[in-house]
Amino acid sequence: MADLVNRCFSEPDFEAIKNAVADCELRTSGEIVIRLSSRSHNWLLDRLIAASIVSVLAMAVSLWFTREHNWGVYYDFTQATLWAVVGFAAGFFGIGGFLCTPARRRRVVWERALKLFSALTPTRDSTGVLIFVSLAEKSAVIVADKQIASKVDAAYWDHPQSIIQKSIIENRHSEGIISAVREIGAKLSEHFPRRADDINEQPDRPEIV
Repeated sequence: MADLVNRCFSEPDFEAIKNAVADCELRTSGEIVIRLSSRSHNWLLDRLIAASIVSVLAMAVSLWFTREHNWGVYYDFTQATLWAVVGFAAGFFGIGGFLCTPARRRRVVWERALKLFSALTPTRDSTGVLIFVSLAEKSAVIVADKQIASKVDAAYWDHPQSIIQKSIIENRHSEGIISAVREIGAKLSEHFPRRADDINEQPDRPEIV
């Protein structure tokens, strides 16, 4: 799962992101957490399963309609094999493609982000922000804790998300995340300035999931 992450991010990238998070948290009591994943779902497996099912059905139908009764029952396996190949291609690029629609990809990434957020150790003031980046889907999801959600409009998060997603497309992965972190840090400092007794409750370094 970490292969794509390791191809897109170097050790200096991780350090640069970590430093950006630490710098932003000097001015806010909010906690920014970053999780990176190569993918949120095995889309290829979905396509292969769909293609295999259609292939088997196409072969079965072909065998049924080409059977001959002549001192026994005979089947045209050559034609059935051809239809199996056609069925596999139709399943892979047809039904399989339908299973990988942009809407389903977004939903899968969003659901994974929610699971990751729920697994985080709660912050003292409920001021955590999760940035989840799923590379295969070229998608980013930002989940804000309840105190932040009560003061920052939900539509605001579209902007830092779009910064990251654009950077993925342009192969500027770390730059996009750092820009988004700075954007979020500035917004959090407006509503949740750093407190005198503030402590670092979450790791600054991105984690691969």
